[in-house]
Amino acid sequence: MNKVYWIESSEGRGYKKLDRDIQVDYLIIGGGLAGVTCLYLLVSAGLKAVLIDADRIGYGCSGRNTGKITAQHALVYSSIEKQFGLERARQYYEVNDKALELIETLIARYNIQCDFQRMPACVFTQDESYAEKIRQEYETYQKMGLDCRLEKEIPIPLKIRNALILNNQAQFNPKKYIDALADEAVNQGGTIYEDTRIVDFQPGERCTLKTGDKFTIEAGHVVIASHFPCYDGMGFYFAKLKPMRTYAVMAKYDKSFPKCHFINAEDPTRSLRYVHEADSLLIVGESHKVGHQKEDHYLLLKKFGNEVFGIDEYQYQWSAQDYEPPRNIPYVGYLNKDTPNIFVATGFNKWGISGGTAAGMVISNMIRNGSSPYEELYSHTTLMDVASSTFVTENADVAVQLISGKLKSGDTEIPESAGIGRVINLGGKRCGYYKDQDGREYIVDVTCTHMGCELKWNQLEASWDCPCHGSRFDYKGNVLEGPACLPLNRHDQEKNKINPQIR
Repeated sequence: MNKVYWIESSEGRGYKKLDRDIQVDYLIIGGGLAGVTCLYLLVSAGLKAVLIDADRIGYGCSGRNTGKITAQHALVYSSIEKQFGLERARQYYEVNDKALELIETLIARYNIQCDFQRMPACVFTQDESYAEKIRQEYETYQKMGLDCRLEKEIPIPLKIRNALILNNQAQFNPKKYIDALADEAVNQGGTIYEDTRIVDFQPGERCTLKTGDKFTIEAGHVVIASHFPCYDGMGFYFAKLKPMRTYAVMAKYDKSFPKCHFINAEDPTRSLRYVHEADSLLIVGESHKVGHQKEDHYLLLKKFGNEVFGIDEYQYQWSAQDYEPPRNIPYVGYLNKDTPNIFVATGFNKWGISGGTAAGMVISNMIRNGSSPYEELYSHTTLMDVASSTFVTENADVAVQLISGKLKSGDTEIPESAGIGRVINLGGKRCGYYKDQDGREYIVDVTCTHMGCELKWNQLEASWDCPCHGSRFDYKGNVLEGPACLPLNRHDQEKNKINPQIR
């Protein structure tokens, strides 16, 4: 039953795949909110820009999220204030608030029917140890002059310890919005190619990129908004970003639900909103690092929905992938100091609707004007990032996964049942085995084509997942999520080609 409501609700125009070599002034890689916003802003300013996506517009995280448009990103502001100072926290709020305003403006300008509604956002806790953290977040809000309040009760059937309300936020249908914005960008002279994956990237005064179909793109400026950068450029993003899976379930709900959206501060996450166009309740949470799935997270969300809201039947369930930066703030701007014509937008920390829109605004300003007032906000130093506790912990886990995966030889028995994936030992070689419901067998090399980690089977989503950097492949070996850009070979072919695209 893995179906995404947002994607089913909006088909989109559909764009052809690239079928020839091209030369462009501005190339955007990635058809999510960051990429499409950037494309729209560039072409509306009279620049010639092309956007490519490895799949379809809005089929990644931008079409699989909560649809919340908010500058309230859980408990982020007190943390930013402690690390960088109040002014940096104020800038973070300001750019995300401007992103919300841009979305609202474009919806009104083009009459986009996407169920946009203004409403408060609420972060709450049922854990006494988080009550003080919410109070600290409230104090930072007050210093910034935000329209907010603390509450000890919220209008849903949960007993809480503390809650922080931020007024005048919003929600919408993200897929209907992104489809309409892409359509408008094309109407104004932009070009979009879907099903066009980049497999090689050569930087330079004019960058040269190769697609999976062996076509060449020559570009003067490149914006990498592919969720995880398809080219690293010695930025070591693979070592700084933590890949996370999050789950969603949605069910018809005909009882009253307050005009507000909610998220708790503690783990496991419980994020709630009402989808008015479908008369349904959306419940999101159960995040974990990719390749570390241990439970049926859909079942846990459904159990919560049953216990709190009395819901028995669910019409939709899906998952999404996002990347956590080491210190809360995404990476937006130049890929590195030596490539002034290559830009990056990544690490939105599960808040990519406002964060991705803000990234499109900032990068388009840098391209058109040579700078943005928010460059300093997004400026990261590698030294500070690698010194963070998150960086150290995550890269220690990568080392464990890399080594332990190589030591495991795989099972000697092939599973008899269909729909079961397993790492097996076939002639002394570790392989990934899967049999579909029609009895067709798929046996692939399960060494990740990004940096050589050994993949793990994800039974919930029938995929081979990398526990190191988050690449995912379907059971046939096709790439589902980067940073890997090459598919898995069959077991009877040559070994997988490792292509990290670091330089």
